[in-house]
Amino acid sequence: MAVRASVVALPEPGHAILRVSELDAAPEGLALSIQRQEGPDTHLADDGWRRTEAWLIPDQVVRRGDFFEFHLGPEICDRLAGIATIRLRVKEPDIGVVGTTVVAWPAMLTSGAAGASGTYDDTVRLQRMQQPAPPVEPEPEPLPPPFEPPKPAPELRVARDPAPAAVPRRSGFSTWATVLIALLIVGGAGYAAYDYFKKHPQDVVATAPPPPAPPAAEPPKKSVRDTVADYLATKPTPEAMLAKGRDFLKAGDTASAFLVFRRAAEAGNPAAQVELGAFYDPLAQPARGGFTPEGARAADWYERAALAGVAEAQRKLGLLLAKGGAGLAADAAKARSWLQQAAAQNDADARKALDALPK
Repeated sequence: MAVRASVVALPEPGHAILRVSELDAAPEGLALSIQRQEGPDTHLADDGWRRTEAWLIPDQVVRRGDFFEFHLGPEICDRLAGIATIRLRVKEPDIGVVGTTVVAWPAMLTSGAAGASGTYDDTVRLQRMQQPAPPVEPEPEPLPPPFEPPKPAPELRVARDPAPAAVPRRSGFSTWATVLIALLIVGGAGYAAYDYFKKHPQDVVATAPPPPAPPAAEPPKKSVRDTVADYLATKPTPEAMLAKGRDFLKAGDTASAFLVFRRAAEAGNPAAQVELGAFYDPLAQPARGGFTPEGARAADWYERAALAGVAEAQRKLGLLLAKGGAGLAADAAKARSWLQQAAAQNDADARKALDALPK
């Protein structure tokens, strides 16, 4: 899901346009994650820099052909003053991260709206705009050039062209004779060719070049939603959707896998519910598709499969409740209960986790 991006500073201080290409998404609801390299607080939020990732929704996102334009204001541009490069991630609602790249941030004028404290203050910008401009002194009028006497005009002489040499005149009879002879030669050659090809038409067909083949038109590239919609239109079973989602995962298409797993999980397939919970699990290694961890959502999908008796779901739910995180509070009692149920089904990892819990 690597994309390309560039930033163009606008004439108005504190405003820029972020252009992102090779992004397969819909413009509605797209959010940006901006991260710098230096400092303990590396993630940009609406109220300044934070230690944890935050998502920013631009005022305007416009699709222009093959790229998107994100209009950025002073709350973003002013805080990035002096930063050479940033790490950019783009997230689409209900799908997750659909693009990531590193962008060079250009030097630009700031509006002064983001103060040193890192807060956005419209009052500061308004006060600066109300300061009267310094008076402009009129420029002195230029002095006239010094007077110079006119230079004497050069003497002009008329150059005469030499008289043309006399061209000998040709007689009219010789000219007509030459034309008549040329017409007889051309007419005779044409008649000979006509008579030959009339008697040998196969030579004309054999020597004629074949017509050029029309260029093959490339089919338009389908988006993730169109690809999944075409597959779901075949009305597959939840078990078939589970297998298809795993095929998407093996191919590296996490966005399509997420959409197919979600449809199968909503249809009640326990294995798909476990797969879907892993997209939100903060303990999942590696993280799937750059999705933002949400502990409560992961626990909800794990619990549905755990109640159906799936040992893997019981173990993952127990581990998540034992540690907590990403908005989910830890609960040692519930964690122990779920790990015990998984261990009772001969889940070796659940037994190890159960022994590691504080007594």
